[in-house]
Amino acid sequence: MAGSNGIHSPEQGKQKNNRESAQGQAYTPEYEESPRKPASDRPNAFNALAWLLEGATGMFEELRHNDLGLPEDFWVHAYAARHESLLALQAVIDDLVKKSESAQRQETEKQQRRERRGGIEIG
Repeated sequence: MAGSNGIHSPEQGKQKNNRESAQGQAYTPEYEESPRKPASDRPNAFNALAWLLEGATGMFEELRHNDLGLPEDFWVHAYAARHESLLALQAVIDDLVKKSESAQRQETEKQQRRERRGGIEIG
């Protein structure tokens, strides 16, 4: 159907969906204030991070003491992989320490060369 100017408007003929109808209705809650207390007011409030850490700790403990029905070869290779990953991490850390010590040594040598040259006094 065309509007007064002869152009079809996207708003014309469009039915409101349930959300739009609900937004148009007035709403007053049955209560003035929430009956729930904030976590800061409760000494033993639920802590999601502590709960996740406790769950992760429990899972790792279970893995340490239970074979989960997996064959022994799996565990041999899993421990070997863990060992190899720790060795790889150690190699990276050793390299970073070596580079740091090398840079420090070069700076010390540079400072010693400056001291041997002495100062130039222009008078």
